[in-house]
Amino acid sequence: MLCPDCGHDNIAGVDLCEECGQTLVLFDSAGDELEVSISRHPIDVLNPRAPAMVGTATSTRDAVGEMVERGIGCLLVEQNGALVGIVTERDILNRVSADPQRCLQRPVSEFMTPAPETITRQDSIAYALHAMDLGGYRHIPVVDVDGRPIGIISVRDILRFLAIRFAQLRSETE
Repeated sequence: MLCPDCGHDNIAGVDLCEECGQTLVLFDSAGDELEVSISRHPIDVLNPRAPAMVGTATSTRDAVGEMVERGIGCLLVEQNGALVGIVTERDILNRVSADPQRCLQRPVSEFMTPAPETITRQDSIAYALHAMDLGGYRHIPVVDVDGRPIGIISVRDILRFLAIRFAQLRSETE
């Protein structure tokens, strides 16, 4: 059985992928074409955007300004080149709006979500969707094999893929 996350060809009947450790129990290879598409396509087909990053000492005011200037909903927070957090519009609304005058001067590290869930370019779109759904995330960082951030995926990126794939499948059946 092919693993939907890494594509490894496993022995039929195993519960976990021998290569990546993902569960194979819930995967139904007889799913419809759209389901198969999100299970087999890696994150790389979404062309992850380069992440916008700030340091832990960046003021929250500057981080908000950066998001507004770039028209984005999140920033990755790094320290010495390592991903240590993510700060999103939701973090700002929920954690800063209570006392904006004081909070906007504080470092973004006080309001970020530390140690965010990450994915790799090889993970399947289904895996990313599952992680985002479980965590309630709208953005998820893409990291390389050393855990360094190399991209960011949003729910909008996945929706765009699904809409295009759905249109392709409909036109194939007509």
